[in-house]
Amino acid sequence: MAGVDDTLSGGLTRREHAPAKLNLFLHVGSRAASGYHALESLVVFSEFGDHLRLSPANEFELVRTGPYAAALPEQSMEDLTARAVAGLAEICGRAAEFTLTLEKNIPVAAGLGGGSADAAAAIRLVGREWGIDLDDPRVRALAQGLGADVPMCLHSKPAWIAGAGEQVVPIANCAALDLLLVNPRVPLSTAQVFAAYAPSDAQAASDPVSLDLASSASVLAFLEHQRNDLAGPAQGLCPVISEVLDSLVQSRDCRLARMSGSGPTCFALFDDADACERAAFELGAQHPGWWVRSTRTDHSSL
Repeated sequence: MAGVDDTLSGGLTRREHAPAKLNLFLHVGSRAASGYHALESLVVFSEFGDHLRLSPANEFELVRTGPYAAALPEQSMEDLTARAVAGLAEICGRAAEFTLTLEKNIPVAAGLGGGSADAAAAIRLVGREWGIDLDDPRVRALAQGLGADVPMCLHSKPAWIAGAGEQVVPIANCAALDLLLVNPRVPLSTAQVFAAYAPSDAQAASDPVSLDLASSASVLAFLEHQRNDLAGPAQGLCPVISEVLDSLVQSRDCRLARMSGSGPTCFALFDDADACERAAFELGAQHPGWWVRSTRTDHSSL
């Protein structure tokens, strides 16, 4: 949980949750001169995610642990989390004298915003330690410079996303959702998916100011008329995504199934936690090679 402090032999240790990000829908427009595509999405964040721990040290060190630590690229200061810490150190004029331990639970290259969530969590964690506000323009500029998903992960609250990801409009009345995440354990390059995408002229989804998502029923009613524009090119590059979606649709009590972000992780919505957990058990038994996780959107932990 965010803000939990544990006293260790070396002093005070602080912890921060880095929740997985889900795109409940994703509309992708043409690419601008900046190289980024115009996006429109409704993002939510789950109780499931990575965890960061900060503990005193004489110099900065990033330590990776957890089930997916070995799948991360070789460590360097180009690591997104390390760059986030370096950027904050420059803003604050301070030396990063601590060890940051990253427990990597989110599959790598899964379309769940794991790297961005980790960088955003590092900004929250170190920023809280050094007394800098997340809404400081320098912090917002740092987040945007790290990647399109980092600004939306800073507060990790339901939000309407536009532009290249830097336009974040909070959705205050979004209902909590019971959902099932499934990843076929096949990494998929976001760059390759975007390269295979041909923009369409589809209309915008809605006006976020007037959007009512206060109940799970209203969320489902809205999402039924939306889409993920990257699903087609992602399925072309990674055909097993189609199998994942078919399996989710056929799961008992599944209300809606869709790919998240650029894939390959897909999600399904259920009416309650019991139905979600039952589907997770059944799907995990049918496909033991897949990564299957039941969870819930979490709007209160940060």
